[in-house]
Amino acid sequence: MKTIFDMHVGETGTISDMKAIDLKKRHRFMDLGIAPNAKLVLLKKINFNNLYIIEVDDVEICIRQADAKNILVQI
Repeated sequence: MKTIFDMHVGETGTISDMKAIDLKKRHRFMDLGIAPNAKLVLLKKINFNNLYIIEVDDVEICIRQADAKNILVQI
């Protein structure tokens, strides 16, 4: 297992855990489709690797590096 932060561009995985993210933000992510067992693809790392563009269920979403470090992914 690794985090989105540790993934390489183009790599695919399944979200396994988000417990390190505070509850309010976790609910916001779940509303966007970023939830356990969702499949994702890391599309780009931009702004000196501070922003991560991921695709979850055919939707592109940009998340911050701090959040990318707290979302565990099963590759």
